[in-house]
Amino acid sequence: MKTTIEDVARLAGVSTGTVSNALTGKRPVAEETQKRIFAAMEELGYQPNLLARGLVNRRSHVISVVIKELSDLGFYGYSSAMTGIQREAKRLGYSLMLHFVDRSSDEEISTTLNQIQARRSDGIIWAIHEIAGNRDWVHDIQDKNYPPIIFLHMHPDPFLNVVSIDNRSGARMAVAHLIEQGCRKIGIITGPMDWWESQARLEGWRDSLEKAGMDPDPSLMVAGNWLTDSGQAGMEILLNRHPELEAVFAFNDSMALGAIHTACSYGLSIPEDLLLVGFDNMPEASSFWPPLTSVRQGMMKSGQLAVEELNRIIEANESEYRAPRQHILQPELFIRRSSMRGLGQKAAGSSVAQEQQNKSQ
Repeated sequence: MKTTIEDVARLAGVSTGTVSNALTGKRPVAEETQKRIFAAMEELGYQPNLLARGLVNRRSHVISVVIKELSDLGFYGYSSAMTGIQREAKRLGYSLMLHFVDRSSDEEISTTLNQIQARRSDGIIWAIHEIAGNRDWVHDIQDKNYPPIIFLHMHPDPFLNVVSIDNRSGARMAVAHLIEQGCRKIGIITGPMDWWESQARLEGWRDSLEKAGMDPDPSLMVAGNWLTDSGQAGMEILLNRHPELEAVFAFNDSMALGAIHTACSYGLSIPEDLLLVGFDNMPEASSFWPPLTSVRQGMMKSGQLAVEELNRIIEANESEYRAPRQHILQPELFIRRSSMRGLGQKAAGSSVAQEQQNKSQ
């Protein structure tokens, strides 16, 4: 006989309503209870009839995710956010549909949104990074009957639902740490300057220097492209301009790796001759030599939060006012050997946020 939701509830020792909530995410269910429910489903071979449920609720249980191109998934931050989206969507019972946008022209964006609407997706996560003017269209669709949209990787906007990272704060922490180590000549290797993240991190560099009474000299800035070879080239330019350079802040870990390569080719030792900080805290950062100090963004968490927030909007009663929300996640600085003049000052591998929490306890 066909397994029913009542069978699952009986085996898990819960009500059918609790099973339904675990499947739809409509109401919170305790983690241990969820585990019992999903274990019962697996044991009984229960498959929820999403099509029938969708016809009743006028829901497709599909989330559309808009990205630029597959090559972007090679960036650590982008792939981490997508992992967070996938995991949370699975937990809440959604399938994902990917949509690729190439040039971000008005025509292409309109076509993409219309296709998503025609496929009856319950909601949209716009995961394309904010670059130059590629978000100029966002306020022109407010009166359109599109599914709700969550925007990732952009500046806060009170009229939109945004989940993002405080990149400026992360850069401030990185540069302030180098200043605490006694550095006064701090260069930076940026990402492409038409990216919002690069602009925010540049402002963080300036903030920390100005707070310390130091001049953010433009000659200490070199633009990279997020890739390792641009980190190599950027470090070479900085060393040729400023042989007395004391430290470098690279806007991602891949470029920091390239910077290490160039420093070694110049006969410089990190951290004895030059301090270095990256951004992303990719899993390999602690295996660099020397281990790399880096800012952790929490991109996986941003992807999970985007799905959670989208689910909240989808589940809300249509008559309920859904004011846009801004979720700006705070990064953490993980301090390792690459930025330590003396390892006795702080424990290598520690997190600034963790240290502050310990002091408050």
